[in-house]
Amino acid sequence: MRSAPDIAVSAKPSGVRHTGGNLALIVSGDGSIEQLLQSGESCPDASSIDDLWPAEAAARIRHNLRRALRSRQYFAEAIPGDEPAPAAEFIYVAQGRNRVLLIVRDASPQAGALSHMQRLAYVDNATDLPNREFLLEELGQVIDQLRLREHRAAVIFIHLDEIEEQRSAFGLGQLQSILRELGSRLKDELRGPNAAEETDPERRSIVARVDYRQFAVVLPSIQSGEDAEAVTARLTARLQEPVYVNGNAVRVRACAGIALLPQDGNDVKTLCEHASAAMEDARTDRGSSVVFHSGTVRLRSLQRQDLEFELRTALDREEFALNFLPVVDAASGQVTTIEALLRWPESVVGAHSTRKVILLAERTGLILPIGDWVLGSCCEQLRAWHDAGFDDLRLSINLSLQEFARPDLADRISGALDASGLAPDRIDTEFNEKTLCRDAVSGFEVCNMLRSLGVGLVVDDYGLGPCSIAELAQSGVDAIKVDNTLVAQIGSTRGKAACHAAISLAHALGLTAIAEGVETEEQSAVLRELGADRLQGFRFSTPLEAAEVTAFLESRIG
Repeated sequence: MRSAPDIAVSAKPSGVRHTGGNLALIVSGDGSIEQLLQSGESCPDASSIDDLWPAEAAARIRHNLRRALRSRQYFAEAIPGDEPAPAAEFIYVAQGRNRVLLIVRDASPQAGALSHMQRLAYVDNATDLPNREFLLEELGQVIDQLRLREHRAAVIFIHLDEIEEQRSAFGLGQLQSILRELGSRLKDELRGPNAAEETDPERRSIVARVDYRQFAVVLPSIQSGEDAEAVTARLTARLQEPVYVNGNAVRVRACAGIALLPQDGNDVKTLCEHASAAMEDARTDRGSSVVFHSGTVRLRSLQRQDLEFELRTALDREEFALNFLPVVDAASGQVTTIEALLRWPESVVGAHSTRKVILLAERTGLILPIGDWVLGSCCEQLRAWHDAGFDDLRLSINLSLQEFARPDLADRISGALDASGLAPDRIDTEFNEKTLCRDAVSGFEVCNMLRSLGVGLVVDDYGLGPCSIAELAQSGVDAIKVDNTLVAQIGSTRGKAACHAAISLAHALGLTAIAEGVETEEQSAVLRELGADRLQGFRFSTPLEAAEVTAFLESRIG
C-alpha cells in the first residue's frame, strides 16, 4: 500500500495544544473529535483537529480522513515537524461509515509495527487487494446510493478451480505470487477499481479477495444483465490466461456467479449469498463459466431458448450466408487470398446484437455445426473459383476457440478438401492470439496437426493479445495479421513504430506480414514502406458476395 506523499508543516502557532507524544482518537469525517483514546503528554480536551494542529496540517488531515472513509484502506503518512512539535506518523484506519481511528506517533524506526497491524483491517496481505470486510462495507454504501437513484448494480463472485492442485508444484510463496498477479489482472480489466476519490458510480468498481480461492467484484452502475455478463466473461477469460512461474505456465479455471440489484436482492447479505450460490452452480456446470442467480436466470433462460431455437432453425433452413474480403499483394495489388466472413441471418441479428448471437452460439455448441457449414461452403466456393480459372487463389477460414479445440478438426478439414477436390495448401486457417496461447500449453498439438495436413496457419488480430514472442516462434504459424487498431494509428509516430515492430518481428521469424483494416492510400503507402507483404481493408474492397468476387478478381488481373 503506498503511503500518502509527505508534506512539510510549519511550526505551530501559539495556542495549539498538541506539542508531541503519542495520540489516538476517533474522528469523524469533518474533523470533529468524538473520543480520545490516548492523549500522550499534553492530554488535550480539544473538540476538533483544528484545535490541535495549524490550518495547513488540519486541512491535510481532514482530506485524509475523507480518503480513509471512501477507500476503507489503511494508510499512513509521515509529517516532518518543527519545534516545539517533533516529526510524527499519522495513521488512518476507517472504523465505520463516518468514523476514523487516527493514531499520531512520534516518528521512530519502530513506527512500522503498528502500521502492519492496522493494515490487516481492510487489506488482503497476499494480493494487496481489499478484503471481505472492505467489500461488505462498500457494497452497503452502493446499495444505499443506488436505492435513491433507482439504478442497477451487479455483485460477482469468482472462484478459482485447480489452483489448490498447484501447491505441491510451486509452494505457498509462489501461489501467493500467482494470486497477486490474478488480482492485478482483475484491477486492470475494471474501470476505477476501488477508487479512493469521490467518483461517479458509473466510473468506478469494487474488487476484493474474499476467500482463499475467491475474488468478488461489484459493478455499482450497469444498464442490464447483459452488461454484467459481458464484464464477467471478460474477467474470467483474463484470469484463465496463463501465469508464468519459473518458465512454467500455470492455468486456473475461473467460475463466476452474478447477482443483480434489485431483482436478486436489496441488501448486502442476500446479494452476496445469491452471487455465491450462482458461483457454485457455475463450478458444477462445465458448459458455462458464468452463471446468473436463478431469480435472474429464469427470464434469461427463456430468452436464450428462443434465440437458440432461431439459430437452429436458420441452420436447418440454410439461412446463413458468406461474404468475402480480398487480401492483395502489397507490391503488385493482385489478389492472393479471399477471407470468408460469416453473415448471420437477418431474422436473428435483426432482433439481437451480433455479440450476443455469437456468445450464445459458442455457449450452446451451435458454433460447431455452423463452423461445419462454413467450412463446407468455403471449399465448394473456392473450387468454383478455381474452375473459373483462378487456380492460384487461396481462401482463408476463421476458426473459433471451440472449433480449434475439437479433436477431429483435421479430419473435418481433410473431409471438406476431399469432397471439393482442393489441395490443402489452398486453404488458410485463421485464429487469434488467445487460441494460440491455449495450444501452446499442449505443445502446439493442433498447430502441428494442421501443418501436417498442409493448410496455412494465420494469427489474426495480432498485436493486442497475450501471445509471447517465444510462443509465436515455436508455433509454426505461417503469417500474422497486424490488427486494424494498430493500422488505424499509423499516422502517428508511435502508431507507425508499432506497425513497424510487428512487421519486422514477422519477417525476423520468417512469417508473412498482413496488415488488415487498411482504409486509405496513405496507410497502404506507409505499410508498403514498412515492408508489409499483403494488405486488406476497405481501401481495396468492401465485403463481397460470391457473385461479385469474380468481377473483382478480373478487374485486378494485369
